[in-house]
Amino acid sequence: MFDLQDDASRREKCYTSVANLSAFVDPKHPPTKKAPFSTIWGHPFVHTVEVLLPERVYKTIQSSVETKLPKLRYARVFMSLSALLEGDFFNTYVKTGNILMISEGRSGSDNVFTLKDGVLKLELSKEIYERTGLTGKPIRSGGRKHAKERFIVEINLRLPSMLHGKKGFERIAWAFKNVLTHTVAWLFYDLASGSNGISDADTSLKGNHPHILESDPVRTDYRDILVPPFALWESTPEQELRDNCDEISEWLAMVSLGSPRVSSTDDIDPYLSRYSVPDASEAKPADIVSLKWRGLIPPKWVMGLFYHLLRETGKSSESSWFGISAGALGKEAVEGKDGYMVMVLPSDGAEGDADKSSQSAVCWEFVGASVI
Repeated sequence: MFDLQDDASRREKCYTSVANLSAFVDPKHPPTKKAPFSTIWGHPFVHTVEVLLPERVYKTIQSSVETKLPKLRYARVFMSLSALLEGDFFNTYVKTGNILMISEGRSGSDNVFTLKDGVLKLELSKEIYERTGLTGKPIRSGGRKHAKERFIVEINLRLPSMLHGKKGFERIAWAFKNVLTHTVAWLFYDLASGSNGISDADTSLKGNHPHILESDPVRTDYRDILVPPFALWESTPEQELRDNCDEISEWLAMVSLGSPRVSSTDDIDPYLSRYSVPDASEAKPADIVSLKWRGLIPPKWVMGLFYHLLRETGKSSESSWFGISAGALGKEAVEGKDGYMVMVLPSDGAEGDADKSSQSAVCWEFVGASVI
């Protein structure tokens, strides 16, 4: 076998969690510290969300997905950093509002800005950072050779001292007007507007003339896919459990890519591909539906999707599974989070059974992947 490992692959990590979900999850008081909920909340900027589930199950919940799931709507707006600190936009959206904003650019090479919970993060090159005069900290390079030094600056704009006329605030305003002067494209989502993403009372974003975008799910059908049995693993030894989780993660990725290796009709020569579906002798063919959303997708919307699928699939007469995968938008500079996958395994309880067992979920969080 060839040694295909390199520095990039050694930096990539996958954190796997296996958890039992409660029989009832209250969407008004969601868990925040337990996987998979903590993982979903921990990714504020997501560009793609995909759902995989059996077609027979999707047919029973299709109408509810189309009518009850909130419409995903966000905006693209062109603004300079100094415009964030001016007038009604600063007072309404930054000081008292609850918005998500991320600028154009690629983390690690471009100057990238994000705004979340009133905290403005600036990822800057060393040259630009030194010119601004702002206080920041170096970004961990992960041991990469010949990587240019970069810095991150965090500014909490909700602090009482963040007002015009204050010395610290005026220094920030000076840096924005004299160094970081370029107008850039931002994606904007208003969390305070409920499920709309843009407040109907101010579709102009205080005169910034946004381009309002909507994202509809794109459906893809995969036919005759070999589906593993997904046996519960309560008493499985740790190493075997880890192997099972890795195999299921790989299988989900193969289905998402539309690989013919997971098809029941695949007859490729084993000399060319040695991949086999987990527990292939017990796997059964089934049709699978993929629903994919693209855009600026906040964790609140993803959590609503997760609750909806958990509730609706639980009503099905046949216990079933579903998977959600998300790709991070603009990889976070320090943490390097790239995305995650969550798979809810079928329960072994029957519908209407008072002692119906809770479902198990497996969560994979990807860090430092070079493909994002």
